[in-house]
Amino acid sequence: MRHGKGDVHGWGVRRAVNVLSAFAFIYVAIETLAGLLGAKVVLPALFPHASKAELNGHLGDWAVVASVVLALLFALISQWPVIVGRERHGQDQVRWVTARRFSLLALIIALACFFLSQLVAGVADSGLRTVLSGTGLHPPAASGDGSLDTPIMLFYGILLGPFAEELVFRGVIMNGLRRFGRVFAIITSSLLFGFMHGSLVQGLFGFISGLVLGYLAMEYGLVWSLLVHMLNNAFSSGLLAKYMPLAPEVIRIGLGLLMMLVLLIGVVGLLVKLWALRDYCRINRAPKGIYASWRAPWFLLFCLACLLMALSEFVPGLG
Repeated sequence: MRHGKGDVHGWGVRRAVNVLSAFAFIYVAIETLAGLLGAKVVLPALFPHASKAELNGHLGDWAVVASVVLALLFALISQWPVIVGRERHGQDQVRWVTARRFSLLALIIALACFFLSQLVAGVADSGLRTVLSGTGLHPPAASGDGSLDTPIMLFYGILLGPFAEELVFRGVIMNGLRRFGRVFAIITSSLLFGFMHGSLVQGLFGFISGLVLGYLAMEYGLVWSLLVHMLNNAFSSGLLAKYMPLAPEVIRIGLGLLMMLVLLIGVVGLLVKLWALRDYCRINRAPKGIYASWRAPWFLLFCLACLLMALSEFVPGLG
């Protein structure tokens, strides 16, 4: 992939990384601060007689959703020309679909990659807990989509959250860096996505899954990365674990075998595609020196702020 000298060796790429990192910083800041303000100030004022359990339960769920909606409104308003394809230069616009056909095999491989990412994150979590045992620090509480046990949180975890994250990190940020190299755009947006989680273990999962989602969005379009993101969250939401015991034994066995078969096909398909992925990375690698753009002030500030949030998990009373 060829690039203009001014973009790569001048300030073009660093300016783009800096601006998009600032956009990500503001998005996460709005979501975080709105969530804290809603949970600590707004809800107690609106429901003065509510118990702590209610404020942290179903009422708190509404605060989470409201914070994401506010952050999403900021993203939509600030990036509307890019999102709807009316950007002045037409090089950073969100690509909802591409000419490349999305196959069932690609879907299965993507879901298998998500499973492997969760496996890596689980091993990292176990290792972290082992290292911290016997120290004055405590491991962070397990987090994820398994706690989506209310309708409002299911809406957030399966629909609203994936849509907002895909639009921001794959739609706006990744496509905004696409002209500097596809691999560079995927890795940079995945790095920001991983840091955004504000957790070491979840951040690792976010980075790996971001690479998968980034490739899907880059090659097939944002619609398909959004679909895979939603499917993954649905599978990990706890719905299957909740309702599977209610199904007849033959259905439980059949679904279990089907899931194992899909996972096997996905892993084998991934192994077969490894050489093609290596060639993809070689063909679409970034020009020399382009990763120096990670020294952009807003990129460093975003990563540092999210890292501090992640480390606060280990401090008693803060995590």
